[in-house]
Amino acid sequence: MRESKILQRVSPSIAASSKRTKMSPRMAGTDWFFNMSKTVGNQALQRYLISGFSKTPRQGTVIQRAIGVELEAPDWEVTTPKGKPFKKYAPLVRDDENGFTLSSDEYLMPTGKSSNLEFVSDAHADKDDFLRSVGSMDKLAGHLEQQHQENPIVLSDLLKKAGESETTSPYKLKNKAHIMPRKDLLPSVQVTMGIPLGKITSLFYKLANKQEKLEEPSGEDAVEKLELETSNNKAPVKKLDISSYENPVGELLARFELMKNTFQERRMELGFSVEEKMSPQLEGLSAMIAYYLRSSFVPMGLPRNQKRQFPKALFPVLAKTPFHRMFELIPDHELLAIRDMNGQMKPAWMEWFLDGALGEYVTKAKNDEDREKVREDIFNGPMLPQKFGEPGEEAYRIDLKRSDWLRNLPTDDLLTERNNPKLKGMGVLSGKGDVLVEEAVDTTEELEKYAPVFELRGINGSPKTGTWESWAEDCWSFYEELVGQGIRYKTPTLNKQKERCILQ
Repeated sequence: MRESKILQRVSPSIAASSKRTKMSPRMAGTDWFFNMSKTVGNQALQRYLISGFSKTPRQGTVIQRAIGVELEAPDWEVTTPKGKPFKKYAPLVRDDENGFTLSSDEYLMPTGKSSNLEFVSDAHADKDDFLRSVGSMDKLAGHLEQQHQENPIVLSDLLKKAGESETTSPYKLKNKAHIMPRKDLLPSVQVTMGIPLGKITSLFYKLANKQEKLEEPSGEDAVEKLELETSNNKAPVKKLDISSYENPVGELLARFELMKNTFQERRMELGFSVEEKMSPQLEGLSAMIAYYLRSSFVPMGLPRNQKRQFPKALFPVLAKTPFHRMFELIPDHELLAIRDMNGQMKPAWMEWFLDGALGEYVTKAKNDEDREKVREDIFNGPMLPQKFGEPGEEAYRIDLKRSDWLRNLPTDDLLTERNNPKLKGMGVLSGKGDVLVEEAVDTTEELEKYAPVFELRGINGSPKTGTWESWAEDCWSFYEELVGQGIRYKTPTLNKQKERCILQ
């Protein structure tokens, strides 16, 4: 029985509550189960639970993109022919053959609204498709840069002039536009990729430019590992420019090692058995939660009055998939250990996260009184302490306590655009993540079906025109080295005849 059919048989209050929270069966608490069983009967509820607890792909809950890039040219303003700014995401040029869109981004400046150029690739799970897409973007950027002496550049004229050229034939004008050029087109960069939870810790080690600490195999496993390493004589992967990540992520990893040690000491209190370890999925999720806590924290005092442009700018590794969806990807017994009867995070886990991620600020305090103030601020202070606002916007604050964010995290990530429109771009892919292409895998390793989507900003610097494709190849190598050689995550499409998700 579908959820909608079940809700037709429950009281209006329970039905409205279920629809409002959009809680999946894996995330529901015991009170919800009890009320539902009384209303619809055990058999109907059982059928619903079987579908909800299944970890197979469901319609509307799968991939957004495997790897994609956004290259924004903030200094290249674009307007309509009448001089008005475009709305955010308005398409200007579309290249269906290679898979990208030249669009506009919108900002609120002191003089009013303004829009600028942004190159946005499609989702690509194939390296050649990805590189061809970025290469085509680069060619169009080169044409724009060559016309920098024209002010404005009339976009339709630019495409007509080069209309017979092989490099511009795939470009289709979507909106007439005038572009105010600069001499150079140096974009700010966002790379979006699907990363399985079990690979998140590896991601942070790569961003910190550190060697990941792994348990050394023994016996036959050690021999097999040595044979694999000796037979695999691959050229070293070219490293990205990750200088902006190294220090903060390195500090995170140092704290997370302490958190893992504390976990060993508190296993029983946290609902684990004496010798039980965290799964790779829970370890990755925990590292990402600690990263969010550290990235957003600002000590009490004047720095909290500084104005930042966007809340999401605090998180160079941004979760596009909400955290509550990530919780659905950890093993059931771990989810049970973390949640209380209402589906919220248990106090012992909240304390483990807050002490582990931010406890160093308590120890740095001068005396007992200051330490108590800092601890109170860590637990009950604002999750995003600073002020925010675009250059032409009045400053605002995000009213969300750190403890409230953590407490609700297993069922509802409150740090998302859905919960607050000011949190633009945060957790916007509700229920979506990458799905594994099993046919492309040649490995004995047990792989995760889903990969939440993350956005890495400012990674690998700003490529100059003419080098975008080689820049993109470095990004792809980084991605493949992280998720596994030859492993692909791809966008599924709905097969209406079979009513299931298949791969294109």
